[in-house]
Amino acid sequence: MTDSWAIWTRHRAEAWRGFKGGLSSGAVLIAVMYLLGPLTSFKALPQLLQQPILNAMPGFVFGFLIDRLQHLGKVLEELSLILTMLALLGILGSFYGVFRGRWPHLPIHLAIAAAAWLVVTIGVLPAGGEGWLGLNDGPTVPIIWAILLLGYSLILRAACTNWITANESPADPSRRRVLSFLPLGLGAIGIGVTATYLVPGWLKSVVSPPESLAAGRPPALTPASQFYVVSKNFQDPVVSAAGWKLQIKGLVDIPQALSLESLLSLPSRSETVTLECISNNVGGSLLSTGRFGGIALSDLVAMASPKATATAVAFTARDGFTESLDLSTVMADPTILVAYSLDDAPLPDAHGFPARMIIPGRYGMKGPKWLDSIELTVGTQGGYWEGQGWDGTVSVHTTSRFDLPHDGDLIPLGPIALGGVAFAGTRGISAVEYSVDGRTWTDATLDTPLSAQSWVLWNATWNPLQAGSYTLRVRARDGAGAVQTGASAPSFPNGATGYHSIGISVTT
Repeated sequence: MTDSWAIWTRHRAEAWRGFKGGLSSGAVLIAVMYLLGPLTSFKALPQLLQQPILNAMPGFVFGFLIDRLQHLGKVLEELSLILTMLALLGILGSFYGVFRGRWPHLPIHLAIAAAAWLVVTIGVLPAGGEGWLGLNDGPTVPIIWAILLLGYSLILRAACTNWITANESPADPSRRRVLSFLPLGLGAIGIGVTATYLVPGWLKSVVSPPESLAAGRPPALTPASQFYVVSKNFQDPVVSAAGWKLQIKGLVDIPQALSLESLLSLPSRSETVTLECISNNVGGSLLSTGRFGGIALSDLVAMASPKATATAVAFTARDGFTESLDLSTVMADPTILVAYSLDDAPLPDAHGFPARMIIPGRYGMKGPKWLDSIELTVGTQGGYWEGQGWDGTVSVHTTSRFDLPHDGDLIPLGPIALGGVAFAGTRGISAVEYSVDGRTWTDATLDTPLSAQSWVLWNATWNPLQAGSYTLRVRARDGAGAVQTGASAPSFPNGATGYHSIGISVTT
């Protein structure tokens, strides 16, 4: 019994020592993994695994997370993947600690590195779309992973050796402290480097995304720097104009391969369009208006001379995003653009340079960015978000919001300025009404919209008769007079609905 207890105690100490070593060396590996990204085409595992995880996630779960967390959801997903990877590397270190204790003269660390390399290259990289052994981008990826995991195993071995040596040197406390804290310090440096690299971007995306609402009503035309950004990617593609060609293919008689220069030389048009993300909450900020320049999709399709059997137009983007529209819809609406400019400047990278789709009246999910190809097909094909359970056919719902005042404001008794935006896609807005008591509605004043596809700015002046707490609500009517629905619904699967309401306190 005593021998068994002694063996168990020894194994537990070896496993704990290995776990600590695995965490320390794992923190270094993760830091190097992220730092390699800007220098090479190498992708960190959390960036690779995000897509498969989203694909496996039921649509209603993803919809719930989007509704509740918005930009924070992507940050938490990446952080969770990093912590999971760190924990697994710690567990791998535990195995090393136990096996080393049993066979101290064997190169157990190399066996651990080899086993981890096989798991990554045969399991994880293919699941992340990198192909068998990660060879989609050439032989450098598996080689880099071999070097990374070898480095992990060497640091792990050194850490465990340090702790063993420290325990065997009780007569020299200072040496013992140095040996004990050296691996932990190395791990702390790894965590610090990773945090320095990632946390500023995380905070910016959560605290001050481009679409952060400023005080007062927004301008009628959203500055490109404040245009909302939503992407399925951890790291969006950056496409160079050099060598880029827009392919128009499929069921066509005259396939096209248009460079950006060729696209710019074609007859163009400009459309002022409001785009809304389907995951925008009621009263949310994922709604912006821009002046997009480009080529009518119907003109590009006509250039390619579609065959009589073609009934749909499918789009594919550089990041793998797909979408499609009925061909009849495309040919009947010249405002559907392949856009290459925003507010009279080239599309920013975050908005799809060199070209993207703009489809007025539909949620932003229908308009792929970083467009690579347009294909004429038989029948529409389910797009990326449709594959997650979202409705790809629905037009935007009529929506309205308060931009002035803000929820929770304390306002002195007297005339109070109210204002905001309303949007109903290509149906237009005929009226906006506000209520301060939940029963009676008062008309607001509407600004002239910039186009038939843009939002409308509204304003009003309310004169409360007495101080107190008030709940204000707003609703809109579309161009046909149909009133916005007051029934509350989350964004999944076809866009959020309900009245935007705010609570304010009027003080004496």
